[in-house]
Amino acid sequence: MGFNTLSFIPFLLIVILLYFTIFRKCQWVFLLLASIAFYLFAGPKYIIFIFISSLSTYTLAGKIQKLHDDESRITKTREFSSKEAKKAFKKRFTKRRKRILLLDFAINLGILCVIKYTDFILSGVSSVLGRFGLDWSKEFNFVLPLGISFYTFMVVGYILDIYWKRYRAETNYFKLALFTMYFPHIVQGPIGRYNKLSPQFFKDHPFDYDRVTKGFQLILWGYFEKMVISDRLQTFTNGALAKWDQITGFPLILAISLFSIQMYLDWMGCMDIAHGVSEIFGINLDKNFWHPFFSKNMPEFWRRWHISLGAWFKDYLLYPVSMSALCKKINKFTRKKWGNQVSRSLSVVIPASCVWIVTGVWHGAASCFVLWGIYHGILIVSSGLFEIPIQKLCKFLHMDTECFSFNLFRMARTFMLSTIGRIFFAVSAGFTTFFEFLKRMFNFRQFGLHTLWDESLYSYGLDQHNFTLAMLLVALVWCVSMLQEKFNKDGMTIRDVIAKQNILFRWLLYLALIAGILVFGMYGSGYNAGAFFYGKF
Repeated sequence: MGFNTLSFIPFLLIVILLYFTIFRKCQWVFLLLASIAFYLFAGPKYIIFIFISSLSTYTLAGKIQKLHDDESRITKTREFSSKEAKKAFKKRFTKRRKRILLLDFAINLGILCVIKYTDFILSGVSSVLGRFGLDWSKEFNFVLPLGISFYTFMVVGYILDIYWKRYRAETNYFKLALFTMYFPHIVQGPIGRYNKLSPQFFKDHPFDYDRVTKGFQLILWGYFEKMVISDRLQTFTNGALAKWDQITGFPLILAISLFSIQMYLDWMGCMDIAHGVSEIFGINLDKNFWHPFFSKNMPEFWRRWHISLGAWFKDYLLYPVSMSALCKKINKFTRKKWGNQVSRSLSVVIPASCVWIVTGVWHGAASCFVLWGIYHGILIVSSGLFEIPIQKLCKFLHMDTECFSFNLFRMARTFMLSTIGRIFFAVSAGFTTFFEFLKRMFNFRQFGLHTLWDESLYSYGLDQHNFTLAMLLVALVWCVSMLQEKFNKDGMTIRDVIAKQNILFRWLLYLALIAGILVFGMYGSGYNAGAFFYGKF
């Protein structure tokens, strides 16, 4: 059962009704039961994995917490003969905690790696052996459990927080299980933090008309983004990109650009539904997107796109790698050998490279995802290394970097760079395919502008009516995003503005949105509803 299935709507309405009535006094318990039911509908045989993740993390985090408490208690009451003795005592506790932490990594990351990457590794082994004339192939064809990449990172982040003493371990297993299984964020995130969500999960949430209304507004807008716009664009992009090796120039640039927008609206639609459902329950999830196509450079793009994943990698991978003994040794060696500039550059390059390779691997078990991670890693590192020289160049040329035209150029450049990276996703591209795709994109001798007036552009799945409608709807989303940016600067949201209008206007708007989904949504006989893109991760 996904958010865009017919069964989800009655499921959600029943959950909301029971949440505010029969289970009013034990809402978090009911949310756990509802989340288990949601997961069972999605795939009952895979629920064992999420139980293993939550139970193992609960048990091992509890052991780490006990070691923290024992060390603190003994340190306060015992008199040590010397500083060295006290240091040795603390070191023994640190080693024991580290062994427990590594065991949790082995269980949770091990399950993720076995299920997600076994076939990829075996295909690589088979390819290598094939070069030596050995015919060996083996496939397991594991089906990914719903949300495994998301909930694995959540439990790993939780136990690391306990290890680093950011907060105390949860003593009630079922409360941690709710954090792990909570159905609005299990599908595609955001990747939650226990210390942010737990105070919201376990407090009383009386029915609030304004909050519930705003939640339903967001849900409707999410379905509009997904079913009316993203799925409509998908029909075109699937048709065009399936023939990418037969077309050149403008149609290919348009197809990959719309693929990028389709991906955004697909995921943004899911996030809006998840945030809307949670808002009804009185729970605020972390923001996962903030108009990434308004970004002026790639680092800003990644501060606006998949925000929770970027924050997770920053806190749990980038900083630890930067502060690791190995990185410190490398920095010290390069400083002595080649000076401060090289040392500072390497202190940026090494951690960032690790993060982006892992980010690529997290997205999928294929070489195209690794290459995508490397591509973005190069862009991010280059942006950091050349930021100051470019600023100096702009100052030397007396360029106004704050004017509208310059910022528009920067946004267009960033959109194009991020869109080029989508080639790896769109056609599962390796190096050869990637450069061949680029070559065909920028073939100015056969640029294909004639497709704008000879109607061949409508041969990829969308007729002229639906294609025109899709472009108008993309423009609508762009206008809404501009308004959101403007209102945000004033500390407001579009929903706050709508709430101030009279009831007739508000309900006409709601009914128009519902009618738009029912009339223009891509569903019905002969149509296979597209699953959310990031659901497969």
